[in-house]
Amino acid sequence: MGDLTKNFDRVEFACPCGCGFDEIDLGLVDTLQRIRDVLGVPLRINSGCRCLAHNQAVGGVPDSAHRRGRAADVSCWDAETRFRLMKAALGFDFLRIGVAKTYMHLDNDPFLPEPRIWVY
Repeated sequence: MGDLTKNFDRVEFACPCGCGFDEIDLGLVDTLQRIRDVLGVPLRINSGCRCLAHNQAVGGVPDSAHRRGRAADVSCWDAETRFRLMKAALGFDFLRIGVAKTYMHLDNDPFLPEPRIWVY
């Protein structure tokens, strides 16, 4: 059981460098939980919160929504899952979506331009 929602724990969204930054937006987590419920499969979070140093280390853009705890990169292991996740994300009004081969970036950052879908 998660400590943020039924299935998500704060630790899943914490900056992986060990700095302690884990202030993920609860609205984002709630929407990810709703998507998980609709899809009926676990969602693996590859990246949530990022401190400045970690964001730079992974090549993140300087104004990344991850820096404000407003983004999550969710694993996508095949084309069907990627399609289902994209459809659900659009259905739950995500207006910023990045698509990569192995993950999908979802964010709800009101300080960045929207709507946007991009590829890595």
